[in-house]
Amino acid sequence: MSLPKPLIGFITLLFTSIAIANAQFSKNENTTEALSLRPITSVFLAGQKDYSFEEIRNNSDLDFVPLSSLKENLGFSSDNYWLKFTLHNQTESFEQYYLETARPITDVVNLYLVNETGDVQKQLSGDKISFSEKTVQHRKSIFDIELKPYQKVTAYIHLKSDGEVVMLPMNLFQEGIFLNLTYKEQVFYGFFYGILVLASIIYLFFFFALKDKAFVYYACYVLFIALMQFSLDGFFHQYFTPEGGWLSDRAVLLTAFTSLLFFGKYGDVYLNLKKNSPILHITNNMMAVSIVLGILILALVPNFEYCYPLANGIGILVLLQMITSLIVLKIKKIKVDHYFVIGICFLVLGFVVFILNNFNAIENSFFTSNGTKFGIGLEIIFLSISMSNRIRDLRMENEQNQLLALQRAEDMNEIKSSFLSNISHELRTPLNLIMGVATSLQENKEEENLDEKCKMLLSSSKNLLGNIEDILDFTVIEKGDQELQEVPFDLNSTLTKILKSQEKKALAKGLEFTISIADNLPSRIVGDKAKLAQILNHLLDNAIKFTNQGKVEVEVLCTRNGENKASIRFNIKDTGIGISKEKMSTIFESFTKKSFMDKREYSGLGLGLYIVKTYVDLQSGTIDLRQNTDLGTTCELTLSFEIDEDQVTVDEESKVETPFNREIGNILYVEDNKMNQTVVKLLFKKNWTNANLTIANHGKEALEIMKKQSFDIILMDLQMPEMDGFETTSIIRNGQANCNPQVPIIVLTADNTSSTRKKIFELGANDLVTKPVNGPLLFSKMNKNALVKAVDKVA
Repeated sequence: MSLPKPLIGFITLLFTSIAIANAQFSKNENTTEALSLRPITSVFLAGQKDYSFEEIRNNSDLDFVPLSSLKENLGFSSDNYWLKFTLHNQTESFEQYYLETARPITDVVNLYLVNETGDVQKQLSGDKISFSEKTVQHRKSIFDIELKPYQKVTAYIHLKSDGEVVMLPMNLFQEGIFLNLTYKEQVFYGFFYGILVLASIIYLFFFFALKDKAFVYYACYVLFIALMQFSLDGFFHQYFTPEGGWLSDRAVLLTAFTSLLFFGKYGDVYLNLKKNSPILHITNNMMAVSIVLGILILALVPNFEYCYPLANGIGILVLLQMITSLIVLKIKKIKVDHYFVIGICFLVLGFVVFILNNFNAIENSFFTSNGTKFGIGLEIIFLSISMSNRIRDLRMENEQNQLLALQRAEDMNEIKSSFLSNISHELRTPLNLIMGVATSLQENKEEENLDEKCKMLLSSSKNLLGNIEDILDFTVIEKGDQELQEVPFDLNSTLTKILKSQEKKALAKGLEFTISIADNLPSRIVGDKAKLAQILNHLLDNAIKFTNQGKVEVEVLCTRNGENKASIRFNIKDTGIGISKEKMSTIFESFTKKSFMDKREYSGLGLGLYIVKTYVDLQSGTIDLRQNTDLGTTCELTLSFEIDEDQVTVDEESKVETPFNREIGNILYVEDNKMNQTVVKLLFKKNWTNANLTIANHGKEALEIMKKQSFDIILMDLQMPEMDGFETTSIIRNGQANCNPQVPIIVLTADNTSSTRKKIFELGANDLVTKPVNGPLLFSKMNKNALVKAVDKVA
């Protein structure tokens, strides 16, 4: 008689105590427990030799030993085992029993019943065959034993596994008891697996809603741990792979490895090990790699016997990794949800019992064989509470971020209004002076103090230009387009020029200005000269601006790092008003509410220190601004440069007078702005009276002029109507203009961004001078390019 196919349900197995079995059975309606046949069963350890049933039956020399002398759990094994026992029905009634012989995942479990006349009845079980071929179609290794009145039978059982743990419970159930137990198991298993699958689905939904990887890793972990238990309990073979085969054989190991992989990733993300403990994050990734290698080995090799202890070993390491992570975070005083800790403790306890049982380190019992189910069940409860807390924290964090974003938007609106008001003030103030003085000069032809008024014009113009440059620098920084233009330059002359200029400002304000420069400072370095000047000028401007009395001290120190490296430290100390604690935390930010809400006591856009910090970081330097204990502020700036001791060139900007180069006779200036045309005319009128300057208002006009006249050098603006400087330069260099395509072209532009520089040099321009035009620098570059042209002619 065969059992009806079990309903699809899922439960935790709850066996009652096992009574002592007897070789003889009598009718007992009150029997409610399983009877153990271990005391009357003997076992033959056949090893790897595959005996046939006839060889076992007819060979009396085989060494059968009492099964009771061995543990129920025989550990990981791929050996052949033969069991033998005798049953005798001493009643007048027909008796039917069900025998549980091995774990559901045992590959081969065959029963041979021999009656008193020598007839043999064979029954098949195990997951190596298709589920329909089992004599009793049950997820466990179950056999149907029918005993007629006074019948006596001898039973032989052959067992073989593929390397999994071999267990020999040998429990005999009366038919009613077995059916009742089976139905109870279905209910409990249905509850157990249903909860796991439901938890997996719910947390997968949370992942899509919150985009937190911890949820997807946890959902996958729960799903695969459910599938692993599903495989261990025999359901996977019954419902998913009833025909057996490759997947059926490897289901337990594949699900075990995969669940360990997701568990490790879940712990890594949940505990944020990448930030809280980078070393543990690396070891966690190494563990993940080892698990993936284990999966590949399992998938590729035909004999995967050793993969069972490997999976258990890796499981122990993953648990140790998790425990270590919790201990390390505890030592570092990093808060971890206590429900998470409790859940992990229950999981660890359950898996430790399960793994120790697999390694035959502890006796097999109901608790030890089902340790993972107890551990997983309690772990799911507490980790679910922990994940609920995580959802709450993420929701609160999201709400906080929304509030901060709203506050930030409100602040930015106020900052925008304040900034526009501030920039309007800062730009109108020098413009007002420039226009007023210019009007006075226009109305009074014989104006007194002409030199002083010209100085006022220049000073206001420089202030205006500085504000414009700060705004442009800020725009470039916000776009992320800032670049270093590293070239060799003379450090001594650069520092001298900067410090002399700042000293004049300090002395004009009645401040003492002291300078101390180390003797070991290199004369020439490789770096971005312009950005170094910007950084120092901003810091010194602030020190002088916020100091009303006392002094400003500048100290320049140098530390040599090897033969060609130098670390230069600038210490700038003042006796000014200092910086409040409230502002110190936001001193390097571009726009802060505090910076614009304060009363206006000092001029400026509030961008200086933001630009300084950005350029210092760009050069991998450090800057520290702190309040002095007595009065004022100290700024420590450290930058590293490569020393350039071999090259000696003249600083072009230091030239005051540039002699006229006779090679330059005809000069074409392409510029649409009349004021800029006038400025260049005045420069040539003062310095190069012998040069013939021709002006074109745009690119098209320049090309027409070049058809009638040849030129020795071209000064090219970029932004012009009709045809801009980019297109004009390209036409000349491509030989499409009626002129020498190699004529030197120097670009004169107000656009000093790195992208513009890169573009004009790609088009073939020889050099670039930024506006406002520095006369000596322009003439120096014209001389240099004319000299190169002359050398090319000789060559």
